[in-house]
Amino acid sequence: MDKRILAIYDSEESYAYHLMDFMTGKDKMPFDIHIFTKEDSFFSYAEKEEIECLLISQNAYQNKVQKLKIPHIIILSENGENLNKTLCHINKYQSCENVLREVMHYYAENVQDSGRRLRTGSRNMQIIGIYTPITGCLQTTFSLTLGQMLARRNKKTLYLNFEAYSGLGRMLSREFKSDISDLAYYFTCARDKLFYRMESMIETVNGLDFIPPANFYQSLSGIRGDQWVDLFTEMEKTSEYEYLILDLSDCMTDLWDVLQNCDRIYTIIREDSIGAAKMEQYERALENMEREEIAAKTKKWKLPFFKKLPLRFEELTYGDLAAYIKSEVFPSLLGEEYE
Repeated sequence: MDKRILAIYDSEESYAYHLMDFMTGKDKMPFDIHIFTKEDSFFSYAEKEEIECLLISQNAYQNKVQKLKIPHIIILSENGENLNKTLCHINKYQSCENVLREVMHYYAENVQDSGRRLRTGSRNMQIIGIYTPITGCLQTTFSLTLGQMLARRNKKTLYLNFEAYSGLGRMLSREFKSDISDLAYYFTCARDKLFYRMESMIETVNGLDFIPPANFYQSLSGIRGDQWVDLFTEMEKTSEYEYLILDLSDCMTDLWDVLQNCDRIYTIIREDSIGAAKMEQYERALENMEREEIAAKTKKWKLPFFKKLPLRFEELTYGDLAAYIKSEVFPSLLGEEYE
């Protein structure tokens, strides 16, 4: 499918080129980006080509733009003034990441025929499920560190957290407008718009993409395992992610169905009496429920004692845990590519 055209028209050249550079740097972009800083060149192009979506600065907007019959026009507002109540306005002076997120949200809400985007890369997406029945094992710290380190190696990686109370928003000092429960809901309503929905929700920490975890874990209780598997399969078809890291917990309905669909399962263990007892019971349950495939995919990691771990998520790629993942986990995960 040919990419549709997204035009940026802003006389402030430094802003326009900065925004274009950010968008073109996103290799998942479903649009061809064209930039205009002069009125004559913009109208000359718009009269000959079919522009799907136009981002136009407030000071460049004029009524004759409406006559071009561009399906989607978004005004980059500079002072909060509403120039046209029928058009979408977004704040121009925010991060490029937020601008793109709002554009994708608008597009997913308003486009009728989004044109289902398909994967262009030749590699499949590997699903890494990280789960342990033992609490206090650094599972989330391990998951986030692994994801960030993969991202540092230019591996397109998406992280999803299924804890009941992740605290991720506070730890990152961010407020999330949507979360994984919203994505699951939208997926059931409009599968063909999954890519745009994802792009409108994705946050990034130290190069690692993630969709915010559910604010209320009860909102995920009605989603069955086969629905999660269906969502992950569609993510693989429509995105360029090479790795999907699932930070799993017992809050997930049909957890074992999800684990069975993973390509790899990492389980962090402790060898104290309580940890060993929990692990033994878990493995016996897998055997009784004839889930030997989960056990076969599972790699157990007994983490060494780390004297000091980074206090901020943005620093997880430094320190002893990062060194452990690099020396112990990467050789088996990346294989010859790591060598």
